[in-house]
Amino acid sequence: MTVQDVFDIAIRLMDSQNESTGSTNTTDTREYALRTPSLINSLLDQVYQASDTYTPGTNGLRSTLFSVSALEDYLDLDDAICRNVLPFGLAGLLLTEENPTLANFFWQTFLENLRQAKSSLPSSIESVEDVYGTGCPMDGGLEYGWFSRWG
Repeated sequence: MTVQDVFDIAIRLMDSQNESTGSTNTTDTREYALRTPSLINSLLDQVYQASDTYTPGTNGLRSTLFSVSALEDYLDLDDAICRNVLPFGLAGLLLTEENPTLANFFWQTFLENLRQAKSSLPSSIESVEDVYGTGCPMDGGLEYGWFSRWG
């Protein structure tokens, strides 16, 4: 999906589209459109790890997405994030000054949808190597480690 797609959903959530045509690109929404790329950039790092497209960083570096600069830019995020998470965050940020109550509603919905998106990701179980041993110094464990129980 593109930034424009997310913008369209956010504008419709805010009920700011043209009443006759349904268009989201109007004189009333021009300011919103100008602010949208930078606001989307501020949300990308929050939503990226909840996306199916997430790939962990390498060499100890954090994994991030490229910034967007225009409404036509493509978002390398899965459709669920673009349709159900980002538009609510964008709407909340766009309305912060105009309507704080509605902005808060959208922001809370963004956080809830993000939590749900994170919890629905597939998970895996991996074994963990016990690097400390049994606790007995004769087994190569920590000295006095066998006194781990408090009575």
